[in-house]
Amino acid sequence: MSLSDVDVDVVVAVHDLARRVDRTVLSALCGADVHGVLPSGHRVRVTVVAHELAVHDVRAVVEAGLKGGTAYLGAHVRYLEVRDGLRSPAGPFNAGLMAADGRFVSIIGSDDRYAEGALAGWARLADELGSAWLMPRLETDTGEHIPTPRTRPGRSRDLDLVLDRLAYRTAPLGLLRREVLVELGLLPPADSSPEWQERLSGRGEERQERLSGRGEEWQERLSGRGEEWQERLSGRGEERQERLSGREGPLTPGLATGEDIELSLRLATSGERIDYAVALPPYVIGTGTHPADQPHDRVTHARRPVADELAAHARLLDLRWVRALPEPARRAIVVKTLRIHVLAAVRRRPAALDWAAGETEWLQELTRDLLAMAPDAEHALHRADRDLLDALLVARSTDDLAAASRHRAQAGRWDILLTPRPQHNLDPESTVRQHLDTAATVALGRARDALERRPGARHTGKALHQPARPRVLVLSFSPIAADVRVLKQVRHLSAEFDVVTCGYGPAPEGVTAHVRVPDDRQNRLDGRLITAHAYHAAYRAQAGVRWVLAHVRPDTADVVLANDLDAVPLALALRPRAGVHADLHEYFPRLHEEHEAWMRRISPYQEWLCRRFLPRCAAVTTVSHRIAEEYAEQFGIGVGVVTNAAPYADLSPGPVRSPLRLVHSGACLRNRDLHVMVDAVSAAAQDGAGVTLDLYLTPNDPGYLQELRERAGLAGGIVTVHDPVPYADLLTTLHRYDVGVHVLPPVSFNNANALPNKIFDYVQARLGLLVGPSPEMARVVHEHSLGVVATAFDARAVAAAVARLDEATVTAYKQAADAAAHQLSDAEQSRRWVESVRRMAAR
Repeated sequence: MSLSDVDVDVVVAVHDLARRVDRTVLSALCGADVHGVLPSGHRVRVTVVAHELAVHDVRAVVEAGLKGGTAYLGAHVRYLEVRDGLRSPAGPFNAGLMAADGRFVSIIGSDDRYAEGALAGWARLADELGSAWLMPRLETDTGEHIPTPRTRPGRSRDLDLVLDRLAYRTAPLGLLRREVLVELGLLPPADSSPEWQERLSGRGEERQERLSGRGEEWQERLSGRGEEWQERLSGRGEERQERLSGREGPLTPGLATGEDIELSLRLATSGERIDYAVALPPYVIGTGTHPADQPHDRVTHARRPVADELAAHARLLDLRWVRALPEPARRAIVVKTLRIHVLAAVRRRPAALDWAAGETEWLQELTRDLLAMAPDAEHALHRADRDLLDALLVARSTDDLAAASRHRAQAGRWDILLTPRPQHNLDPESTVRQHLDTAATVALGRARDALERRPGARHTGKALHQPARPRVLVLSFSPIAADVRVLKQVRHLSAEFDVVTCGYGPAPEGVTAHVRVPDDRQNRLDGRLITAHAYHAAYRAQAGVRWVLAHVRPDTADVVLANDLDAVPLALALRPRAGVHADLHEYFPRLHEEHEAWMRRISPYQEWLCRRFLPRCAAVTTVSHRIAEEYAEQFGIGVGVVTNAAPYADLSPGPVRSPLRLVHSGACLRNRDLHVMVDAVSAAAQDGAGVTLDLYLTPNDPGYLQELRERAGLAGGIVTVHDPVPYADLLTTLHRYDVGVHVLPPVSFNNANALPNKIFDYVQARLGLLVGPSPEMARVVHEHSLGVVATAFDARAVAAAVARLDEATVTAYKQAADAAAHQLSDAEQSRRWVESVRRMAAR
């Protein structure tokens, strides 16, 4: 197993040999096997960064702690040395993070440790949820719970900066998805190529727009920004390019404290998924009271000059991405900064000697700048803090600040609870609201525990919905009642599961319920967001996606079967208990590769969807083996194949007559070169072959359809163009013919590797086949001796293939189709969907 297989890269920074860094390392590797693989199946590696220390000394401390039965874990520890002359943890942590290449990174202080089973549980949950940041529960080594973030009652999934008070979780502890840090410009990719630099410069407001896309209200704000939005876009692209070009790492270099604030806020305001592992083992903060610890002070707790202590917070005011945040986000950050940092700095300095010259003016300027960014932030403060804020703003000297600090220390119980104005106690940031939310969370937890303790109660730990028959949501942005492939899913799954469909048009037969997406809510990408590479916002801004998110409750299905790539992110957002099965009907990154503009603008978006969301699916299937291979090669995922097989038809081969009757049914699309078949059959007939060709075409391109009718008219009755027949009547219609024809020019990857449903329709109709040299179609024809394969896609080669047909060979082909009909029917193919969903639902 190579180092590139690492799932979790843990970075430990140590600046003092007295720290029990060996205990920290052991907690990260606890339970790992000789390959460094945790019980969850995730491989972990630890990087210990020696800050202003010799690596061999630090290694000796770690290896002394890894002895006996744990000595083998030392193979999964590497060491770096950083000597930057700065009393800042940012340098060593950045060095470790820049060296990381695991899917997740996790930073930990040398005083701290992971509780037993923490990393394995976190990694499993982060993979299940697709978390960009999985926040851990925090405890001290004395057992004290650290109650941040104070989320909405009972909320631990898909957290929101404002609603779940994420600004209070400053330290970026837990698991951070490295891919997200790269996309945010906080880390370079493994190969910082010129292509990446070019992409980065155009990302602009992508992450800002992800935040805007979290709800319809913010999406509407986005649409109305006009010139302001464009200005921010151009500025942010330059800022990102500038930041990456000289990037030292995601933590702010040189700061003695608060070096992690910018990273945490970047994640919390990015619109990426943030989850709270409230039910899993915690991150344990060392307090120096452990019997094995030598007395020392944590760096974080050291007393510093006010400007040094608050430097990280002052820096936020100068960052364009902070100033560009929506007003609720800015307000949440300002309230937290005032309450936890600015006013707390005053409270810790009750004596005049605690203050230095000039600190009064510096602190007042910082406070005014913060209030200017969120003018009503003080409304959320309780009476004691509001009095302290007012005193700070009018203080004339450090003596005044010291006196205000002493007065704050004498505040009564109600003063540290209630706001000056009663109505402001309802403010989401008020102390009263925080206490109420905490009480509600505790009550919900107790109620849940009581329900689980009831005799006979079932508890999955994942969802409340556990019907006798698992519920499957079949999701497709298509008219489901007319979508042949989706109808097959419904028909086969409904025999074993409660099937609910969600898509356009009326309900198909056999479903428990149908969620009809309004026809006027078609998904269309916003070109401005695509240009800005704001892919998450572009996806969430689509009308169909927004409608489903507003009308379908998450956590209500056991499995979601997502049809096509545009349904996959939505399916994951609906949080099915057992996961998502993605069924991809095409290879989407090259869907329209014949169009240069599409490849330049839309293909990168499709690649982003694949790379970001497909690995989070429990299962993925597609329509042909070569397309499955391409997905696997490009995105590192396992992909099964469910062909577009037709239902088994209880038919027998019809008699072969003269002239031979050839038939083609399908869409009238110009890029399919249907005129080649018309010309080929006409040419073969002129050369003496006894053949006719009937085309049953849907009018996708009326202009091209008219051209084909005119071309057929010149063939002297050899070729006839018909209107399409309903799918229910298709096999009966096809059964009257002798040979089904499909010659699809390889104008794109999908066309070249197609295995379309019409091939299987022809088999069920017991016809012989004539196909072009498309690899997937040719393989089926040769494997089952079903017909002939033309040597090329032009009219001459197809005419030559037509000329090879005669009554005897066609009769043999039709008999071969009859022999293969059951094997090539959807009774064999579609059961793979059922087996996949059955495995998932049984978890």
